[in-house]
Amino acid sequence: MAVWRRRSNAHNIEARLAALKSDLHMLQEDMKGLTDGVGAAASDAVRAANRSAEHALESVGEWTNDSVGSLRHTVREQPVAAVILSMSAGALLGALFTRR
Repeated sequence: MAVWRRRSNAHNIEARLAALKSDLHMLQEDMKGLTDGVGAAASDAVRAANRSAEHALESVGEWTNDSVGSLRHTVREQPVAAVILSMSAGALLGALFTRR
């Protein structure tokens, strides 16, 4: 009876080890799939951020070009006021930066 029990236990242990190997293999496959999915999601997020940054850059560029044209027109029409305004802004910034 002891011999039968040992063979049964050995067979039971082998079956458990085979099941454990199978589970570990499936877990490894699941982890590979998860890393592929995370990599794809991160790549999509980077592409979306890049598109958003490009759009913001284009918007800022357009706004700057429009503002420069308006500023040039104003300076040409009122040069004295533009000089006084720029000197006042410079004096104000100088006072703020030298203040301790």
